[in-house]
This record gives sequence, C-alpha cells and structure tokens, in this order.
Amino acid sequence: MKLEVHRNGTKLFFITFAVKGRRPILSRLADEKSRPKLLPLGELVKAAIRALHMVRTAIGTSDYVIMPDHVHFIMVVDYLRDRIASPLWLVHRLMDAVEMAVAAGWGEPTGTCGPRTPAGDGAQAGGYASTSAGGFAGAQAGGLMLPTPEIMATYLRTACDDADRAAGYGASLGGSSGNGATIGGAGASAPVGSPPMLFERSPYIELAFDPRQLKAARRYIRLNPARSLWKQRHPDRFHRLILPWHKVVRQPAGSQPPAAQATFHAMGNALLLASPFLFHVRLTLKKSVAEHEAAIAEIIERARHGHIPVSGFISPGEKEALRRLKAEPRARFIKLLPCALPPRYDPSAEDSRELAADRLLILSGFPETPHLSPLEMRRNPTVAHAFRRNCLAMNDLAAEICKC
Repeated sequence: MKLEVHRNGTKLFFITFAVKGRRPILSRLADEKSRPKLLPLGELVKAAIRALHMVRTAIGTSDYVIMPDHVHFIMVVDYLRDRIASPLWLVHRLMDAVEMAVAAGWGEPTGTCGPRTPAGDGAQAGGYASTSAGGFAGAQAGGLMLPTPEIMATYLRTACDDADRAAGYGASLGGSSGNGATIGGAGASAPVGSPPMLFERSPYIELAFDPRQLKAARRYIRLNPARSLWKQRHPDRFHRLILPWHKVVRQPAGSQPPAAQATFHAMGNALLLASPFLFHVRLTLKKSVAEHEAAIAEIIERARHGHIPVSGFISPGEKEALRRLKAEPRARFIKLLPCALPPRYDPSAEDSRELAADRLLILSGFPETPHLSPLEMRRNPTVAHAFRRNCLAMNDLAAEICKC
C-alpha cells in the first residue's frame, strides 16, 4: 500500500492507529465534556506524539485525542524543509518507540531500578542505561515513572535508526524515496530488542485537502470521546436498520416500489416516519441563505410545534436550516442520504449527538451508490455522475415520504 502525496508545501494528515485486539488500555472515558483520563500507556503515546518534532523538525503535530483503544492526531509535514518525509513510516516508528519504552519499564511503578533509556544523547553506551545513570529525568505521577517528550525522542531516534538499518536505507528518513511510504516489509517491523507488539500495524491516514476538511477533522477529534460515550449509552440508536419500502413511502394500495429501491437503510429513530406531520424541505441553490431567511424561519417555527422536516440538507440554505434545527431542543428531523448507508456507517459528531438524543433519523434509499470522498468523486466520473443524479432524485423521494 502506498500513499500518494504531492511533496510541495505544507501537508496535513489525519492519522488513526489502534491497539492490537482493540483492548482499552490507553485511557478511560470520563464524561462528555472532559478529555479521556490517560492510563500509563496513554501517557507514553502522548509523550511520543509530542516528541515527533524533536526528531524531525519538518514534522509537527496538531490536535490529538487518545481514546481507550485507538489514537487520532493530525501530523503537519513541511515538504519545503524535508522532501522525503513519510508520515506512514513515522507513525510506525512512533508505535515502535512506545513499545520500546514499555519493554524498558516505563509506565511501571517506581522502584529501586529506574526505567532504561536507549544509549546516546547523554545515556551510557552499550545498549540501555537506567535513568539515574543516563542523566535522564522522568515525570513521576501516581507512583509511576513516565518519560518526558525529550526521553521519548530518544526512543524515536532509536526506532528510526533500527528500522533504517533493517530496511537498508542507512541514515535516511526512511520509508521510501517515491510518493509515500510502503506499509509492511522490513521498514515496518519492530526494532531490535523484540518489544511487545501493542499496536495494529495498519494505521489509517487521510490527507486534508482544504480548510473545510481540516476543520471537520479537528471537530471529529475534539468530539470523539463524547461520541464514544453516546454509543456506549445508546447502542440501539446507532444500529443500521433495514426498512421495507412500504414502511417509509406511503403509497396507494396495490402499488409496487421501484425494483432498485425495495428497501431503505437507516440509522436512528425510525418512529419519526409514523408522524402525520412530516414536511418536505427544499431550498434551491439559486438563492443565497439571506434570500431563504423567511423560509428557514418558517421551518424552525413548524419544527418547534412538532412538525418533522425531511430533507437531504445539501444546499447552503438547507444546511443553515439544519444548523438551526440542531440548536432547537424540541426539533426532530429526518436526513436523507444520496448514497448507500455502509454496513459500518460512522455518523458525524453532530449527527451522533442528535442520534443519541433520539431526535434524528438518517435514511438512505440508494443502496447501489457508494459513499465517496471528494477525491474519489474526481477519480471516478461515472459513479460521481450517479451520485449527483441521486441528489436530484432524493428530493423527489423526500416529497414522496411526506405525502399523507
């Protein structure tokens, strides 16, 4: 697997890696408004993330969250300063460094024999040296000795050097000299010393192409703990449902659904479909949000009185109406998708909040159209055309759903 990156300017990468077997050993979730409470291994991951810039000055990190069984963070790469920087390769080295620190005793209760640090940067030569002998100072918290980012940077350098030697890259940054880094192979193996394999060696990485996507990634990271708690407390509201056509669209007796739309896929409160007060929301792209102000105000007023808007919420006016609906405590609404609802659909943070509050139904009547990112739509014009065609058909479907 290779990551294709145009190596010019500053690039932002949204990165996720998980604990092997998805064991909840990094942190504990507290409440919806607090960051997760880090466990010793989570503290090691935090120190490693903060140490990346000390190892490669062209690499920086932005927002991050350390969940019980996985980690999200944003890596910033300045390709003007380092043309061969490989984010995937560095994520593997970050995992190596944490595993090396665990093997060396960091995160264990403090005792007479301190954790060992790799040789170099002031430590004793000949393998590992203790903190007392190597001149390192860790942070003690709750009877545990935890490394500072400076100590973790030493493990990162050692992991990079070991992986370079194993892959035959010498003292290069590692990974590959082409577009991206190769996953797997010698360059992705554990460093010398056989530390425990704590993480899955298949990190997910997504390039942030524009400010809108970066904003979405940062919001996703910030709200991820709350989303996990919502799913734990209300698992039934996040199950993917399959609804027959006649349960969604009110048709005359004896009529038959289109063959391609015999069923709907959904998530959320399906009881909203039984309301006699459904109404279709369609605000044209040809008008600005300001020009739609009167229509948006009427939508909100009807929602306050128990009516349920049904829409794809795609145009700017519809998006503004949805934003105000979410801010209205008594409002309930049905959101249509112009694509399929994947088997492992992951709703946005904002939609997750409304699903947990039992006031949203997400509905898809297009099982044959995959969900595509903007990049995938540019690469696949045929499917992208079907996606856009569905956006138009979705409005007709919303109108059918709202017929009494």
